[in-house]
Amino acid sequence: MPFENYTIPQGKIMIAFCDENLSVGTLELNPGKELSKHNRPCLESLFQIEGTCVMKLFEDDGTVTDVTMNKGDSIDIPAGKFHIHSNPTDKKSITFWKASGDIRDIINNIRENSKM
Repeated sequence: MPFENYTIPQGKIMIAFCDENLSVGTLELNPGKELSKHNRPCLESLFQIEGTCVMKLFEDDGTVTDVTMNKGDSIDIPAGKFHIHSNPTDKKSITFWKASGDIRDIINNIRENSKM
C-alpha cells in the first residue's frame, strides 16, 4: 500500500507504509474524539509524538485499563487485544504507530466505518 493520508471525523490517519510484514503511520485525533474499539492481528507499538492519548485496553475478563500517553511515551499492544485510541483533551493528539504485520484490512475497515 503506497503512502496515504486521509481525513476521518475523528481526525486524520497517515499510512507511510504497509505490506505483509510491516505497517507504519500516524494517527491524529481531534480534541474530544476517539476511534472505535478494534484489535490488530499482530503486535502494535505506539509512540506519542504530540499531545495526549488515552489508550483504553480491554482485558479478557471485561475490565478496561486506561493508559495515558503523553509526548514521548510509548506502549506495545499485544496481537488480538481490543483497544480504543482516545483524546480527552482540548488539543490535538498525534501518535506514531507501527504494526509488525499486515493491517490493511483493519485500515480499510476504519476508512469504511469513518466516512465523512
